[in-house]
Amino acid sequence: MSGPLRRDASCPPRAFPRGSKLVAALALLSSCAAPIERGPARPGATLFLGKVLTMDDKGTIAEAVLVDDRGQILKVGTAHEVQKGLDTSVQTVQLAPGQVLMPGFFDPHMHFLPTLLQSVLGTHDLAPCLPPPYRVDPSADCRPRRDILSALSSMKVEDASAIGSDVFVLGMNLDPSRQTFDNTTGCGKGGPASFMTNPKFYLEACVPKAKERPVLIVDQSGHLAYVNQKAFEAVCPNGVVKGCKPPESVGKGGGEWVTDADGNFTGLLRESSAFGPFMKAMQQNLPMTLMHSDPVKLAEQGGAEIDRAIMALRNAGVTTIADGGLQSVGQINAVKRFTELPGFPFRITGVVVADAAMEAGLKPTAPACEPKAGNDCALPKWLGAGGIKIWVDGSTQGCTAKLDSPYQYLEGGHCSDAGEGRADYDSAQAIVDQLSPLWNQGTWRFNLHANGNGANTWALDALSRLQQAKENPRRVLLIHNTVGRPALSKRIGDLRKGAGVMDGNPVSALDVQVTHLIGHVAYWGDAFVGMLGQEAASEIDPIAYDRENEVPFSLHSDSMVTPTRPLWFVEQAVTRRTWSYPDFTNTYVLGAQHAATVEEALRAITIVPARHHELDKLIGSIEPDKVADFVVLSANPLDFDPAKKGDPTKISQIQVIQTYLNGRPTGSQH
Repeated sequence: MSGPLRRDASCPPRAFPRGSKLVAALALLSSCAAPIERGPARPGATLFLGKVLTMDDKGTIAEAVLVDDRGQILKVGTAHEVQKGLDTSVQTVQLAPGQVLMPGFFDPHMHFLPTLLQSVLGTHDLAPCLPPPYRVDPSADCRPRRDILSALSSMKVEDASAIGSDVFVLGMNLDPSRQTFDNTTGCGKGGPASFMTNPKFYLEACVPKAKERPVLIVDQSGHLAYVNQKAFEAVCPNGVVKGCKPPESVGKGGGEWVTDADGNFTGLLRESSAFGPFMKAMQQNLPMTLMHSDPVKLAEQGGAEIDRAIMALRNAGVTTIADGGLQSVGQINAVKRFTELPGFPFRITGVVVADAAMEAGLKPTAPACEPKAGNDCALPKWLGAGGIKIWVDGSTQGCTAKLDSPYQYLEGGHCSDAGEGRADYDSAQAIVDQLSPLWNQGTWRFNLHANGNGANTWALDALSRLQQAKENPRRVLLIHNTVGRPALSKRIGDLRKGAGVMDGNPVSALDVQVTHLIGHVAYWGDAFVGMLGQEAASEIDPIAYDRENEVPFSLHSDSMVTPTRPLWFVEQAVTRRTWSYPDFTNTYVLGAQHAATVEEALRAITIVPARHHELDKLIGSIEPDKVADFVVLSANPLDFDPAKKGDPTKISQIQVIQTYLNGRPTGSQH
């Protein structure tokens, strides 16, 4: 790899002491910007020299970029063109040989607050290890979490006498789709199907102290959870579980407290609305509870683990994220508060859950100020909340995605009784009914979570009917679009071209785009072969159909589901490699026909996400009048394209040297 970025000596990074408060921990770099001036040759302008991958629609590779003191890009071109007429007051950032400058990376769908909370779990993070090329910590011991029962047994739980018998034990990221069922632990017998049939039994048998304290374990999919008897006692009136009914909010949100043939709760909870009562019952000092009860306090309280989680996003090259499921005004305010903390290293745009927007009477918001003629300001880090989110179905790996044919696991598999999965609505018309009041305002963007091909069909039916009733000019994003079908992608393309038809009538052009959780291929692909069948599994994240039908696609993490590592996304999309768990001895290419080119994958983490969220006039590519949000890489990803005889399995090893917001470095990285 090449040497470090060369910085102009007039703007040295300043070290700040680390402390227990997030505000102090995030204060990364003093600003050396001059007072606001007009004109590119005045103090405060910065010249970037080196190879520049602009990600514009022409695929331009430039040599120089000039940025003014507000962070607006003034010129892009050859070094000679851009330097012409500049004087010595312009700061210069010279890239080292081999390095490249790109637009900063944009994760178009993740969950910011849960991602931060995941960082404080310690031994209660039960996720199986990732395949070797994608391990954050290659030295981590995977054995305690390779099977379900060992993962549950590995939790370090305080005695009820020390902390209180009403304080929940919280775990996250258990994953029966990848973790085997090992009977040798001594805390339970059976198999994956028996765990899903009665998780309450296994929690009480395997989780330390589970008979003394309530336990809630959230599945890595985020669409399932598992609880013990004590947890039900904590949420049922007067602690009486027999005859207890879930609150109306559970069913209204598409959730379910699963019961057995005798009407007894099994401990399996489906969909996040089913978790809500248990979250409310938690003690108020738990970070997970703060996310719901006082999220602004979570932002201001911070802590070293949360600080590290934020820095991990920056160190991955991220300069913008879309928080894809803000559930209350409090959560909106909390995320906004994070972006206001000194030195916070990236931007956030918010997508609000439909029910929350309706209940609070919200209107979409945009950035408070944009750097353009007459505005002497820099682009703020809070980009506003201009999108609406609904979930049409659940999780593919959690067996709750709505398919158009049944899951194919044989008896004994964790999806053996899942049938075609489930939707969070009882019909496409129910989606129309919920979204119509917001759709008719004509001011919101819409994000629809749809994993299964059945859910995608319902989503497209609903969108078509909404558009027939009232044309909406805003962009629509299908999140995940996992289980592909040629006809589905063609239908999306037809909607985009104004060739859509619904109920025998035409549909006006609707700008539908898609974003894929590409980690489904790398981490769950082999599991999907068993769950969906070989043919259907090879069609997940169907990039070839996107390309054929001219459907813009991006790549996202859905963090906490997978880590936000955009260069990993690129490698996974280009190679389509998957691994079998738990030993990773079997690796192969899944759905080679859907492999992306490196250029497509780079666009899928830069300009296309910016277009999804209608921010492409500001960020996403390096062009005049846009904002100077950059990432510097140690090598050029285009050199690893297999079409150029490059090795795409090395893309994830490219180092992120530095990120910039408004043309200013976000802190010392490498």
